[in-house]
Amino acid sequence: MDKRFYEEIPPLKSWQFFHAARKILGDAFLIKLYSRGKRQIYRWAADPDFTTDHERNPIDRLRVLLSRLCEVGREDVALSGVSMLAEVVGCELKKIEGAEPDGESLEAECLDDYPALTSFHNAIREGDPPEVVRHLWQEAKKELDETWERYRQELER
Repeated sequence: MDKRFYEEIPPLKSWQFFHAARKILGDAFLIKLYSRGKRQIYRWAADPDFTTDHERNPIDRLRVLLSRLCEVGREDVALSGVSMLAEVVGCELKKIEGAEPDGESLEAECLDDYPALTSFHNAIREGDPPEVVRHLWQEAKKELDETWERYRQELER
């Protein structure tokens, strides 16, 4: 596969991701990172439609882990894990569904913004770890999104 394959066809399947990582970073890097042999790295990068020697790679296993956390009602923990991964590539999480205002009125939504924003600012001033500040930042944005949505709904009336 040429370089354009990886640039033009995201998102990749998990095995394609490992295939690309092998080609870009080399087998030695992955062998050292995962403490696994070359054969195992090749299994993770194999197209399961064309081999019987395919094995679930770390991404597939992470998906199982996240799904199970959601099944047992701990979506918050799953979201935290995905958020850590998104941050590596300069992204942030945003749920696919729109903001759902939970205040009774626009004024109530505005007041809901303050505790989240205050927690975010306090964490910054107190020098909390970046992952804590990032989480509080996301929460504050969620509250602001809810206020915006309530405002937009009221304009449509």
